[in-house]
Amino acid sequence: MTATAHIDEQWMTIGQVAARAGVRTSTIRYYERIGALPVPERNAGQRRYAADVLRQLAIIDVGQRAGFTLDEIKQLLAQTSNGPAADSVRALAAAKLPAVVDLIARAEAVRHWLEVASHCECATLDACALFDERALGLSDGILRVIPPTRS
Repeated sequence: MTATAHIDEQWMTIGQVAARAGVRTSTIRYYERIGALPVPERNAGQRRYAADVLRQLAIIDVGQRAGFTLDEIKQLLAQTSNGPAADSVRALAAAKLPAVVDLIARAEAVRHWLEVASHCECATLDACALFDERALGLSDGILRVIPPTRS
C-alpha cells in the first residue's frame, strides 16, 4: 500500500461522512458554518474528514433529540474537546430539565382535555365548558379541564 492510499483511507469526503451519518451534505456544511463542527482539512479543494466527525455528528443528533439547541450542543462539543464533559453535560441537563418537566405536564393536561372532549355531548360550543376561557388554563401555563356541562 502506498502512503497516499493510506492517507486516503483515513480521511472521508463529505459525501462519505453524510452517507455514514445519515445526514445531508448541506447539513454538514451548515454545522460547519455555525461552528458546531470544525472546518475540515482540504485536499485538492475537497473537504476531508477524520473519523471523529462521525462521533460529533452522533452527539449533535442525540442532543437535538434531547431538546438541546445547536448553541447548547456547540457548548457541549467545545467542552468535550477541552477535557471531561461530565460537568457540561450535567449543567446543560439541569438547565433543560425544568422546561421538559413543564412540557410533559402540558402534554398530560392536553391529553386529559382531549379525553374529556371525546365524551362531549354539548349542543353548541357556546354551552360547552371545554371552550370556556378557564378550561385551557392558559393564565397559569398548564391546561386545566373543567368538565363539560351536559346540555
